Amino acid sequence: MSNKLAIFVSVKQQISDISSILAGMSEQLKSMQGTIDSQHAEICSLNRNVDRLLKENRELRKRLEKYEKPPMDSGNSSTPPSKEPIKAEVERRTKSLRKRSERPVGGQYGHEGTTRKMVETPDEIQDMSSSYCSECGCDLSDVEGELDYVSQEIDLPQIRPIYRERRFYKKVCICGCCNRDYAPRRRGGNAITFGKNIRAIATYLSVVQCVPYERLQSLFATMFNVRISQGTLVNIVRETLDKSRPAIELIERLLRESSVVGFDESGCYVKGRLNWSWIAQTAYLTLVFRGAGRSAKVLEERFGDSLKKMTAVTDRHSAYFAIDFLNNQICLAHLLRNLEYLNDIDKEQTWAKEVQTLLR
Repeated sequence: MSNKLAIFVSVKQQISDISSILAGMSEQLKSMQGTIDSQHAEICSLNRNVDRLLKENRELRKRLEKYEKPPMDSGNSSTPPSKEPIKAEVERRTKSLRKRSERPVGGQYGHEGTTRKMVETPDEIQDMSSSYCSECGCDLSDVEGELDYVSQEIDLPQIRPIYRERRFYKKVCICGCCNRDYAPRRRGGNAITFGKNIRAIATYLSVVQCVPYERLQSLFATMFNVRISQGTLVNIVRETLDKSRPAIELIERLLRESSVVGFDESGCYVKGRLNWSWIAQTAYLTLVFRGAGRSAKVLEERFGDSLKKMTAVTDRHSAYFAIDFLNNQICLAHLLRNLEYLNDIDKEQTWAKEVQTLLR
C-alpha cells in the first residue's frame, strides 16, 4: 500500500510539473509573438523606406543623366535653336555636320571657270587722264592722250524717286460718246499713287525677307527718299496678295497632286500673338502660309484627303504622325543630327558613323 501511494505522489508531482512547464512555454510563446509582431512592423517600415529610396535613386539618376550624357542641341538632335542654351549655340556655330572632303579648297581641277565680261555698250563712259605732269607740274589739259587700258565698273544708279505725272484725256466722238481708256478716278482718292517698282520692292522685302513695316518705312525714307506710311505698305501687300491668288491656288493644286511633299513650321508673332508660319514644298514648288496653331488640323484643313496620297518628309514633330499620310520620311538632316548625338554618347561605336556616310 505504501508503494502505491509513493507512485501516486510521484505521478501527481510530474503532472504538476508539466502544467508549470506548459504555462512557462505559453508565456514564452506570447513573448516571441510580440517580438515577431514588432519585427514585422519594423520590416514593413524598412521596406517602405527601401521603396522610397529606390524611387529617389531613379529620380536622381534621371536628373544626373543630362550631366553625364552629352547635351542635346540643334546640332545633334531635333531640338530647335530657340530652346538650346547660349553655350550650345556658340559651340554649334563652330561645329557643322558637313564633313571635310579630300578635295583642295577653291576651284576644282577641270572646273570651267567664268570671268565677268565687259558689256559692249556701257551706259556711261568716263575718260580718265592726268591734268598735269606729276614731275614738273606742266599743264597737260591740251595734250592728246594715248589709250592705255579699259575697265568697267558696275554700280547702282543714284537712288532717287521718279515723279511721273500722268494726264488723262477723255475724247468725245462725233456720235456724242465720251471715251476713256483708263479707270475712272476714285471719289475721294489721292492724286498721288505709288508705282509698280515701289510696290514690288515693298512686297518682296515684307513677304520674302520678312522686314517689319516699321523698318520698311524707315528703309524707303533713308535709301529712296520716299515717305510712305505703314498703313500704305500694309495696303500694298494686301493688294498684291489679292492679285497673286490665282498663282497661289495653282501652287496648292500642284502640291495636292504631288507624291512627295516636305512640311515644316516655325513660330511667328502676329499682333503680339504667337502664330505659326507653315511651309509645304517640293523640288519645284514652295507654299508658305500662316496658321493659328501647330496641330495636324492646320494641314488637314488646307490639303484635305490629298494628304493620304503623299509621302511626307518632316521632322519629328508629333503633329505629322497624327496625320493619315501615305508614308512618313524623317528629314535626312534630322537623322544625321540624331546619329551625331549617338556618336557623342559612345565614341567607340562605328555603326552610327557608317549610317551617316550612307545617308550622305
